Amino acid sequence: MMRVIKAIRFFFVMVGYSLHMLITGRLLEAGRRPMHSALRQRAGCISLIKGLGFTAEVRGSYPKDIPSLIVSNHIGTLDPWILASQFNVAFVAKAEMGTWPVIGMVCRAVGIIFAHRKNVMKTSGTVNEIQDRMRSGVSVLIFPEGTTSNGQQLLPFKTGGFQAVAGMEDGYIIPMYFHARSIGGKEVTTASRETVTWSSPQGMFANIWHVLGLGPLHFVIRIGEPIPASGRDRKELARSSQEAVQRLMDEEIAELTSGYQPIPALDAQAVHP
Repeated sequence: MMRVIKAIRFFFVMVGYSLHMLITGRLLEAGRRPMHSALRQRAGCISLIKGLGFTAEVRGSYPKDIPSLIVSNHIGTLDPWILASQFNVAFVAKAEMGTWPVIGMVCRAVGIIFAHRKNVMKTSGTVNEIQDRMRSGVSVLIFPEGTTSNGQQLLPFKTGGFQAVAGMEDGYIIPMYFHARSIGGKEVTTASRETVTWSSPQGMFANIWHVLGLGPLHFVIRIGEPIPASGRDRKELARSSQEAVQRLMDEEIAELTSGYQPIPALDAQAVHP
């Protein structure tokens, strides 16, 4: 029964915030909309993860004053909501999502940047949109593995997502790694934490339903040092980013296996519209 209540709460909070963002966003000047969307998205995601019994703790410094492309590992369906509860970000998603019932409306409301799978990041329009968003103070987050994994090992990073920032004089890559550190109030092991991940043949909604039944979840988000994009092509940036995320993953596994006490997470972070 509790899982049903969580699913209903998740749906209505997501749709409610999205409708509010669509309405209020239209009243703003175009230049103010990206940050407005990111702030409202973050507020909505804080409400969502709190209602689902999720908490997250950030390890490392997140630079707020540089145009940034965040690259993160990808473990499950709910990753965007968890990460967006901690940072003011915009996401890049496949263009087909814009046509999905309900999800398409949510994507448009939060300012998703759509990219066609066969030409990801290669059109000047998509590149310009990502760079404009970054320079407006809103970081853009991508999952360069291209699909979900168990978080125990990284999949090869696809290079297409780095085209938008390649050679960008004032642009930076922010490497990030995250995973569950407790499930149902119990500390995870390197094996049990795979419980929260999503892999085939499980479907997207089946994964959400499964995760909602696990009880309270606590996540650790690790942030690495910014990687300058200036003078580097997309292949070099992808390689450097994967190495940086790998180091963060190694730190996480080492800490997990040596014993760990999570820092109590705040119920919400200060978010101002």
